[in-house]
Amino acid sequence: MKSKCMKSTAAAFITAAVLMTTIVSALPTKVSASSTGTMLYDVTTDKSMYSPGAKVQLRIDIKNRTGRDIAGGRVEIKAKHLGQQVGQAITKAYDLKNSADLMMVADWTAPGTDFKGYLLEVYIHDAAGALLDSDTVGVDISSSWLKFPRYGYVWDYTENVDTAGRIDKLKNYHINAIQYYDWKYRHHKPVADHLDVWDDWSGRKIYGSSVRGYIANAKAANMASMSYNMTYAATNGYDKDGVNSQWGLYYADDNPNGTGQFNFKMADSTPTGITHLYFFNMRNKAWQDYIFAQQNKVFANFDFDGWHGDTVGEWGRMKTWDGQTLYVKDTYTEFLNAAKAAIGSKYLVFNPVGAQGIEHVNKSNVDAIYAEIWPWDRDSEGQLYDTYASLRKEIEQSRRESGGKSLIVPAYMSYDYGEQNPGRPFNTAAVLLTDAAVYAAGGSRLELGDNGNMLSNEYFPAQNLYMTEDLQKRVSKLYDFIVAYENLLRDGQTETANHIEIPGYASSAAGDPNKIWAYGKKDGKYEIIQMINLLGVSRNDWRANDGQKETPAKITDYEVKYYYTNDVNSVWAASPDARDGRSQKLAITAKGSDAGGNFVKFRVPSLEYWNMIYMSGEVTPDETEGGSTGGGGTTANLLSNGGFESGTLTPWTEWHPDGQPASYGIDGSDVKEGAKKLYFWNANAYQQSVHQVKTGLAGGTYTVKAWVKATAYGGAPSAARLEVNGAYTSLTADGTWKQYSSTVNVTNGSVDVGFYVNSPGATSVHIDEVTLTKNP
Repeated sequence: MKSKCMKSTAAAFITAAVLMTTIVSALPTKVSASSTGTMLYDVTTDKSMYSPGAKVQLRIDIKNRTGRDIAGGRVEIKAKHLGQQVGQAITKAYDLKNSADLMMVADWTAPGTDFKGYLLEVYIHDAAGALLDSDTVGVDISSSWLKFPRYGYVWDYTENVDTAGRIDKLKNYHINAIQYYDWKYRHHKPVADHLDVWDDWSGRKIYGSSVRGYIANAKAANMASMSYNMTYAATNGYDKDGVNSQWGLYYADDNPNGTGQFNFKMADSTPTGITHLYFFNMRNKAWQDYIFAQQNKVFANFDFDGWHGDTVGEWGRMKTWDGQTLYVKDTYTEFLNAAKAAIGSKYLVFNPVGAQGIEHVNKSNVDAIYAEIWPWDRDSEGQLYDTYASLRKEIEQSRRESGGKSLIVPAYMSYDYGEQNPGRPFNTAAVLLTDAAVYAAGGSRLELGDNGNMLSNEYFPAQNLYMTEDLQKRVSKLYDFIVAYENLLRDGQTETANHIEIPGYASSAAGDPNKIWAYGKKDGKYEIIQMINLLGVSRNDWRANDGQKETPAKITDYEVKYYYTNDVNSVWAASPDARDGRSQKLAITAKGSDAGGNFVKFRVPSLEYWNMIYMSGEVTPDETEGGSTGGGGTTANLLSNGGFESGTLTPWTEWHPDGQPASYGIDGSDVKEGAKKLYFWNANAYQQSVHQVKTGLAGGTYTVKAWVKATAYGGAPSAARLEVNGAYTSLTADGTWKQYSSTVNVTNGSVDVGFYVNSPGATSVHIDEVTLTKNP
């Protein structure tokens, strides 16, 4: 909380709330970011997180918009941890008429290891095995929310509010702890004398049934409920409730901010007559005894899981009633340790506004660390908290000071723009770049809350800006991503100074404008590159206070040269902006050493906002997407250049008869996966094929899969097929991407994979992600 929030009148925030409800209430809870729209509408889970070994209920919302009835279709579900499949695939049959809907429920049993993130991949096939649609969802297997906090909020406690629906929206973003903002009666007396309905300080009606409804629904979804209140504040009239002014804080004689008791004006007038907050000495034992007793009264009457304590930040030298001088921030450790002892098993979270005095909080007994960041405040070295890099710096320093905790950062986007332009949308790039800066550094955010809204103001009922549908989709995938990759983002990683080069593009480890922000991290197994795209972004201010931020210039098929500490034999890329967060194994194009040390080179398919590259010395298998014909398991691709990402046809062999060549090659337009695909095209009649022979294979059955998009502009081709050891699978020339598969029994150690087209003219064929895998 900052002083500006004290200006808001009841009328102002009610107007803003009504306006925002009108704008956002019709938006969907969570929208699939990659669905083709033909089958999958949404994939969610029944809880925000799960205990090890628990049953995870997957809810798959299928809407058949293919234009045909489907009988004998198959849904396949695969669980991945950092790109590797865990256990066997789950398959379920379905029948669905055209234009009909189906809510399918599938159960997945979580592994028994605590504090692990997974990505569940869902694939929808028709009866012939062709892939119609796919999506993913993150799953957090953690016995406590404290290791990987994902903080949200609620503030609407009106009568008959849909608490179940609002909690469900937060659950679908995997929010696992909720701050109950301004639910209380008074700051110094949070529990009203009457528990059914009461007025808060501003005169808003608060219904106890709504508070309890939120708490009950949150518990059912495995979310912690945190009771918000100031740690050292009382409203005017506090003396009538047993608070003694001699416990107060007073401005020191040399404090330019005021005289008398330290206070904030909240409003000129309110229906309750409350206009001011007055502050008390957190070091004073009598105040501690009083406010701790009040907080325990909260726990006695409401089933909250903890206390979210707030401040208004550091306002200079203060003095006590008896003339001792102090800074409020210097009282934090003592107060918080006493508070934690007083509330026992309940959680304690505390907000040192502006991160002023955060070092005293980090070494205290709080359960999670949290700091409201403002760009005019300064860190321990005197640097402003105004850039993306300043957020990273504080997150990393707080992790070290707190013994590994992940800092929760409520940094309010486009603050002034929101106050001046209520009802306008957030700038998508501004939100995503700040989120990436925080999560890549190992931190967390407080940004999502009541009814799926996003904060732009520290006074939570002031819902000034709203998320567009596109931003909702992207934020949904972002939260899936931070769950699936929590073990690479904030699970003991430390910073490295390993050199990173991106030939052809300006890059920086400091988050400079108009450059790719690339820096290294590591843990006991992986070396990691966090890569945030600031190309074309002229300012590196995280706040985007004027509501403006350029969209980064997306790049494709770029090279990275990385100087490693430990040997690198596998390189993986993952991004919330691509492939629904699925990991993709990257080919190592070179390894060597020079004056800079040992290096590895590889090419990355694309960078939109944020990529995470992770590398290890292990040789890990690649895994195909699109589901399998059988029971899952590891599926290492045995073909070379099966995704055509090298930009050359090698080692495929091209053939055409004399006089009938197609235009063919590798390009980056209309790809299915990655940045490159193979194409055939000719306006005239042509025949064309490519083949690759894989030798030295062990005996057994193998499956070939390929994505193909064939389009006939001048009449259907007389032949278009996938060829595997002389067996043909026909390709449909209907202008849509389809995945084809063929299974072959290998007895002579080789498989010949090819594609052949015989066209009367004006036929294009696009081929991508060709895989050869050995079946279990």
